[in-house]
Amino acid sequence: MATTYSDKYGKQHVESAAVVLDCRDHGESDIIVTFFCRHQGRLTGIAKGAKRSKKRFVNKLEIFSSLIIQHSLPQNNRLAFVAEAELVDGFLGLRKNVACYTTATAICEFILLATKEMEGDEELYPLLIWSFHSLNSGLSPLSVLIFFLIRFFAAIGYSPQLESCLGCGQEVLTNETYSFHSSSGGIRCSRCNEKSTMERVRLSLGTLKSLTTALNQPLERLHRLQLSENSQEEALAFLHSYACQLFQREITSWAFLTS
Repeated sequence: MATTYSDKYGKQHVESAAVVLDCRDHGESDIIVTFFCRHQGRLTGIAKGAKRSKKRFVNKLEIFSSLIIQHSLPQNNRLAFVAEAELVDGFLGLRKNVACYTTATAICEFILLATKEMEGDEELYPLLIWSFHSLNSGLSPLSVLIFFLIRFFAAIGYSPQLESCLGCGQEVLTNETYSFHSSSGGIRCSRCNEKSTMERVRLSLGTLKSLTTALNQPLERLHRLQLSENSQEEALAFLHSYACQLFQREITSWAFLTS
């Protein structure tokens, strides 16, 4: 659980592990920051005087940074008050690589799209930290995005059906071909595809096996999985299509991933 304490005025504050998802200037000296916290989930707060700070916030309130923050709890639709921040990891490596930076931006966009203020999620925080650590340590940005998304969809309750055909219920067979249907959230075999007019994305058996393994593998072992170039292309096509279907909009940062 997050640490809770009261300041000298009796106002309740919380100390939270958090990752910066977004930040923007507010007035001459303040910054509005959106965090994803381990226990509280998404939180938007204002850091008063942060742009003039020489101790409390200097080089800390930057997108992707992992922090320990001290903050109030938002009430009556008001912003939380961010009192102090301690830098845990700035992930400087991913900031220096364009592909890693754009991938991290896409990951932040997905978190922002899928979460609401102060709705905790015990699975998303470690997944977010794993993703940034992996990008920072040199794991393929596209592989990180694929592994993040397959776990992300499961965490928010929309895990795609990849182990059996939605039409006939038959488990995946080695001598069969499959396609993913975004509108129904699962795969169909070639026979069931003939009866469907829905938009589809082809998925090879190797891609299906890799994605199923990534879905069930412990986070600390995900970096061991290898994806072929073909599997990366298939997985990204289906994940993008599925994301657009779920959120009913285009993913803004996706264009920069393939540019």
